[in-house]
Amino acid sequence: MAEEISLKDDERILVSRTDRLGDLILALPLIESIKARYPKCHIDVMASDYASPVLENHDSVRKVIKVDNAALRNDKACRRELRETLQNDKYRAALVLFPEKIISRIIYKAKIPVRIGTARRFQSIYFNRFLFHGRRANKKHESEYNLDFLKFFRPGRVNSVPHVYLEEDEINTAGKVLESAGVSGRFIVLHPGSGGSADRWPLGHFVKLYYILKSRNYPVIITGSMEEKDEINRVAEKINIAMVNLAGKTDIRTLAGLLSLASLAIANSTGPLHLAAAVGTRVIGLYPHTRTMSPVRWGPLGTGHQVILPPPESQNDMSGISPEHVAETAVSMMSNSEVIK
Repeated sequence: MAEEISLKDDERILVSRTDRLGDLILALPLIESIKARYPKCHIDVMASDYASPVLENHDSVRKVIKVDNAALRNDKACRRELRETLQNDKYRAALVLFPEKIISRIIYKAKIPVRIGTARRFQSIYFNRFLFHGRRANKKHESEYNLDFLKFFRPGRVNSVPHVYLEEDEINTAGKVLESAGVSGRFIVLHPGSGGSADRWPLGHFVKLYYILKSRNYPVIITGSMEEKDEINRVAEKINIAMVNLAGKTDIRTLAGLLSLASLAIANSTGPLHLAAAVGTRVIGLYPHTRTMSPVRWGPLGTGHQVILPPPESQNDMSGISPEHVAETAVSMMSNSEVIK
């Protein structure tokens, strides 16, 4: 049994998760659970510049410390500035969920009294409380691996589903984006990208799915990065399909707003899939059977979601998931009155 950390009212806790968008979203249940157990303590979160916007308006988070991972690797002054920031905030404890070497060392040099991280890594030398679990085994969900850190805190409520909170004006901004694209009423979001973090359902399959859903009279939009925009257009042009392509036209907060207004989102295992679930929208997640990328570890959290994997005969080829099968699943979910927005 791990020894419980002694925390007084008004003391500060730092949670560090400085990698991808989806990873940060899946850390939110831990953050919310700690805040529920220590409502008078202050929780700050250190996150990457890219992912940090999902923390805005979150009532469990006092402050967000944004880091530029590339700058930390290459700029000694940047590392010194971050160390001084952490020292000045006088944290009682730091939880290092993503034990990257540079971040772990900075937290150590900032002289935070309680430094919790996973054992059996080189950077474990920078921690003084150790969590013994093996994420590489991929036996449970990433959010559950994060919740293992609760062993060091007093017993209490456990929040199992992440929440991203939007302001009314952010939702209104998303509504205007939809209006300018000619989209109204119930609609479906397709997000073809994966950010390189998982095996990807072919873009051509997403385009064919778009066509099938449109032919069934469902308004559909495609989202993604600016880099993905031209690739989506090229594939659509080859098969002569006109699409509402909003790739590159939204930042993370506006994308969250779009997803919150959608009736359904369909995506690979990627950050926007978890973002959609965190704003209360049902999702269809497309996953490989590969253990390190499976829905056991990375599936959407919450109720009403669906996960689709390649059929056994496809030998884990993502293209074995047919657009027709995904379309039928989507139509079934859209027809369910319990999940209609």
